[in-house]
Amino acid sequence: MVIDMGYWTKVIRKILLLVISFVAILIGFKLAIYYVPFLIGFIISLIIEPIIRRVVNKTKLNRKTSAIIVLLFIFAILLGLIIWCIITMVTEASNLLQNLNIYIERVYNQIQQYIDNLEVNKIDIPAQVVRNI
Repeated sequence: MVIDMGYWTKVIRKILLLVISFVAILIGFKLAIYYVPFLIGFIISLIIEPIIRRVVNKTKLNRKTSAIIVLLFIFAILLGLIIWCIITMVTEASNLLQNLNIYIERVYNQIQQYIDNLEVNKIDIPAQVVRNI
């Protein structure tokens, strides 16, 4: 019996590559808590950089002042959106609580109507169950 070493070498390399890839993915997930903040910061800086350049060119301010102005403007927009969402959620929750009795009554009437329309005589249900319904 002749053993082809080239075949087994390729198989061992592929298995080793698979194991190394799996270990690298596991280590990547474990280290994610350390590098995700830097990734988020990098993405934010990529988004804000063109705005800062435009403010520097239009207003002739230095880069540091332009960056502070842009960041304050973006934080103000984000804060406004958060406050708007909170106010909207509180208002909608208040409306829901005010009309909750009406909604419960509608659901109760709808269920009662379905029960009244149910033709129990066509279904073979024991008499005791029908009495309880």
